[in-house]
Amino acid sequence: MISPTTNGVTTGANSPPEITRNDKLGKDEFLELLVAQLRNQDPLSPLDGTEFAAQLAQFSSLEQLVGINGKMDSQMNSDLLLSQAINNTLAATLIGKEVTVAGNEVQLADNGKTELSFELADFAKEVEITITDAAGRVVRTIQRESLDAGKHTLEWDGKGDSGEELPAGAYHFQVVARDADGASVSSREIMAGLISAVRYQNGQAILVVNGEEIPMSSVLEIGLAQKEE
Repeated sequence: MISPTTNGVTTGANSPPEITRNDKLGKDEFLELLVAQLRNQDPLSPLDGTEFAAQLAQFSSLEQLVGINGKMDSQMNSDLLLSQAINNTLAATLIGKEVTVAGNEVQLADNGKTELSFELADFAKEVEITITDAAGRVVRTIQRESLDAGKHTLEWDGKGDSGEELPAGAYHFQVVARDADGASVSSREIMAGLISAVRYQNGQAILVVNGEEIPMSSVLEIGLAQKEE
């Protein structure tokens, strides 16, 4: 009996040419082996009818499984395209809304003030926030103590470590937190801003927040924009 894992068949005195295939046997290879077995069977000991019927049933089952897999793959691709289209359509409705995302870039305004936000996974005895400019140079280091787990926001006056006024533009910040024993406490920098546009790249929606492109997967919270009084 032919097994789906058999790469060659030898029956009787004559042997069919060896068939070299991949480890996985497809329906075409299976049928080829079955024909080769019938062609090279021993006339004095022909293939048993019951065994032949069983092999045909095995081939029929294999063909049906291939067809089912093809339909499943097609359905999954259709569902993926539909889901992607829905997400892209919904993304366009987010323009003008306020969003909180995982990110460490902040825009220093002309008035020399901005906010830095971050989250702590646990209580931190010491927290150090390092701010760097576009060239990666450290321009300000801020120290905080005894902060609870959760979200924190502090105001940066836009000044460097020497008290000088820094130019408006994009800056980055990094948070390092430690507990009372000096062990590291998990932290995450976050940023908030208005969604000014939605761009599409490789079929995926990209949000533009504070001039920076943010993937939808980085979004933590979306809300209505606060009206200025």
